[in-house]
Amino acid sequence: MIGTFAIYFLLFVAFILSIPAASHTGLETWGSLAASSTAFVAMALNQFLATRPKFLEAAFGGLDRIYHLHKKLGMLALALILLHYFVTPNFEGKVLASSTNKLAKEVGEYAYWGFIVLIGFSLVKKIPFTKFEFPYHWWRQSHRFIGVFFIAIAFHQMFIKRPFDGNALLANYLNIFAAIGILSFFYTQFARFFRGKAYVVTSVNRLPAATVVEAAPVSSMLGSVPGQFAFIGFKKSGLREPHPFTLAGRGENGEVKFAIKALGDFTKRLRENIAVGDQLKVEGGYGRFRFDPKQRRQLWLAGGIGVTPFLAMAKGLKPDLEQKICLVHCVRNAEEAIESEMLLSQAKSIKNFQYVLFDSKTSGRIDTEKLGEIADFDLDGAEMLFCGPPPLRAAIVSGMKKQKIKFSRVRFELFEFR
Repeated sequence: MIGTFAIYFLLFVAFILSIPAASHTGLETWGSLAASSTAFVAMALNQFLATRPKFLEAAFGGLDRIYHLHKKLGMLALALILLHYFVTPNFEGKVLASSTNKLAKEVGEYAYWGFIVLIGFSLVKKIPFTKFEFPYHWWRQSHRFIGVFFIAIAFHQMFIKRPFDGNALLANYLNIFAAIGILSFFYTQFARFFRGKAYVVTSVNRLPAATVVEAAPVSSMLGSVPGQFAFIGFKKSGLREPHPFTLAGRGENGEVKFAIKALGDFTKRLRENIAVGDQLKVEGGYGRFRFDPKQRRQLWLAGGIGVTPFLAMAKGLKPDLEQKICLVHCVRNAEEAIESEMLLSQAKSIKNFQYVLFDSKTSGRIDTEKLGEIADFDLDGAEMLFCGPPPLRAAIVSGMKKQKIKFSRVRFELFEFR
């Protein structure tokens, strides 16, 4: 994607600008400064990507891809900071002459350790060899402090003694990204007060497989298309933290529907405490996982709660559908079915839409041979839209290759934001 290329190009520019600025200091010192400069730009870009820039989704392939790039940039910044820390710059007798220089050095030390701890915590979801997993809200709250340490690192890089003056291209380049990073951080901290649309819960249906929540807009409605997801947070104790969920449906007057499976602390509290009349904020829609009318043959494969985006897409299909679409919903047992009646009704009224609920308890594990038998069209050259466990996707794609069946494209979301 062009967005990812642009991000790495900006990092490369920082590396290139470090050559005329610090190469005269020797290989070790230049390498240390090149690493710190590139890391600083990576951190600034990460602050910007954390603002959830909706206008850039197309360039990156969706917000899910932006978040995964965000994680990679964090790991890269961590590695480069470690390099800068352990390969100490040598300025050949230059000393920290002013109190500001000395303060910048001390601030840099504290910011370094703070950044190490927070990035490490971000990368570790649970304690090794135990079942204890760090709650999402711990991760989210601690993640905010990365912006605080970024400001400290910006102060450090601006006032620490360095072998180039403030007019150097590298200095100006770093100052630009310092501004971008700091402004982005403050935007994310105050965005919650004005982002999102106000909604009120109108229906709660606690199914065995998921909690289906429907809500209506209070004033302005959410802009979204079938297949996208949104961040929702309730004005209720224990449910205020925004979490991403796929839109399972959208009404003509802006009503939204979510099918939420109780997988973690937040979703379990939601299932137990949500009620009609509760207020919430909905921010979105995000994502590029959507129906493509240009693809003539499409296999929609869902695993468990992964059927959610397909519910909205199937609901929006018209009786004169020209494309051939086969939706296969794989479940452990029939109780995991969600809105199967609606899907069966659509299959009956739309000639080219096929829906199959695949019950692994009675039919065994889904595989490529069974998919070939289910679909009423040739899968070779068809597009597959997948939403479910990654191992299932890998097994199906691998099985198709063994049978010399090649999908024209396989689309899926990287729906893990931490």
